[in-house]
Amino acid sequence: MVNTVTLNPAVDKVLYLGKLEKNVTSRVQDTAETIGGKGTHVSINLKILGENSKAFGISHGKIGQKIIDMLRKFDVDVHFTHKDNFDSRTNYLLVEENGDCTVVAEKGVQISDADFQDMLLNMKNEIQNNDYLVLSGDASNYSDSTVYNKILTELKDKNLKVFLDTSGDSLKKCIKESPFLIKPNLDELSSLCGRTLTCNDDDILSAIDSLEPYNIEIIAVSLGSAGSIIKTPDGIYKATPPKVNVVNTIGCGDCFLSGLIFGISKNMTTTYMIQLATAASAATAESSMSVGFELSRALELIPLVTVSKIR
Repeated sequence: MVNTVTLNPAVDKVLYLGKLEKNVTSRVQDTAETIGGKGTHVSINLKILGENSKAFGISHGKIGQKIIDMLRKFDVDVHFTHKDNFDSRTNYLLVEENGDCTVVAEKGVQISDADFQDMLLNMKNEIQNNDYLVLSGDASNYSDSTVYNKILTELKDKNLKVFLDTSGDSLKKCIKESPFLIKPNLDELSSLCGRTLTCNDDDILSAIDSLEPYNIEIIAVSLGSAGSIIKTPDGIYKATPPKVNVVNTIGCGDCFLSGLIFGISKNMTTTYMIQLATAASAATAESSMSVGFELSRALELIPLVTVSKIR
């Protein structure tokens, strides 16, 4: 069973504009509401792919209840710790006609130690031995940047396969726990390595090599429209996505991670797993929402993904 954790969930308010310009009035052409938070996105994307998951997290107030209701509409097994005080955050996604997207994100409710312990107890009771655990997204609303380390310490007896997709201090500290997979983008990989990286293959390969002491089995470096470079147990691969009509790039990375998790859970070949993850991500880019994609479109795009072994 796959289990996801979202410490700072949100409602995403999507505002569609012709063009966003500073210091002038921008007219909203349309609006939509969807769910925000990387862990929730992974649970929803996995459901679209046909894989069930348990979604854990902490939500607050009426907005938090709306988040839970949204997850249930996707038929996700929700195990959130819900508190009636305050309100979970709202993010504002400003999507322009050319596909550019600007995110204005609220900080979210600061998580108390008591609420965190409630969530941990819930996880201990529900997560089974040898499960998958997805730790993804913003954790800045908890005072301790080792929050993901704390979760893994509490669950260490369950022999979990850990998928880590976060940034900043949380990423730097949690890789010391040797997760099974990490999915840094170029900026996050640069931060881990302490130097500015480019999309040059040799530059990224050198950075991946520098992480060898952490014993991370899969390192999937997402490069946006340039594709990805993925270190796996049987070699390092480069994926080039198909050309699609990009409407909105938000959520593409979460979908890519979901595809990798799904492929691993189904024992797919490395090449096909990468093709599926890349195709699903490309299908997400064609969607105007921040989560979800058309499964039939993703399947159409799979043969158009180029995957080559580069080492």
